[in-house]
Amino acid sequence: MRRRGFDTVAVTSAAAGALIAQLGLAGCAATNSETTASLLTPVAASSTANGAPKSVNYVLSDKEKDMECKQLTGRMQIRILEIRDYNERTQTSNLARALQSGVSSVAGGTQHGTDPSGAYAKDRAMLDAYNAQLLAKGCKAFDLESQLTPQDVRVTPTATIKPAGKPATAPKTN
Repeated sequence: MRRRGFDTVAVTSAAAGALIAQLGLAGCAATNSETTASLLTPVAASSTANGAPKSVNYVLSDKEKDMECKQLTGRMQIRILEIRDYNERTQTSNLARALQSGVSSVAGGTQHGTDPSGAYAKDRAMLDAYNAQLLAKGCKAFDLESQLTPQDVRVTPTATIKPAGKPATAPKTN
């Protein structure tokens, strides 16, 4: 009777590594060239030349337009806490994002995380739109530049910018 030794474990590990590499390559081959090119340069695709995220337009839905100041402020506080330290976080490499995308296209899975700069740009655009909505409703707004600087997570973002004037109201009819 022959016992399995380290030779079998080494062969099994090598075979598993080769299988993972083949899945990644198959995933890249299964995508079209435009998708593959965009996956290999996600930061360049969603950033300007100096590395800052491109501007993204965010359009408020009707539901968001109908939100009260307190609801908008609460959503903004949460989102600010989520993205406050974006520039300080260690980002994944382009290779890791490309492999994730390739494997998920073959084996199924999420594309979440393959473009962190694009996600930040969308979140920032949403904050800008919510901030404008707060001012339009006559509510206090956020100084986003100061609120988005890295701070302790226990520091709650606060709206400090007072609106210029009250929003125009329709005259009351009897």
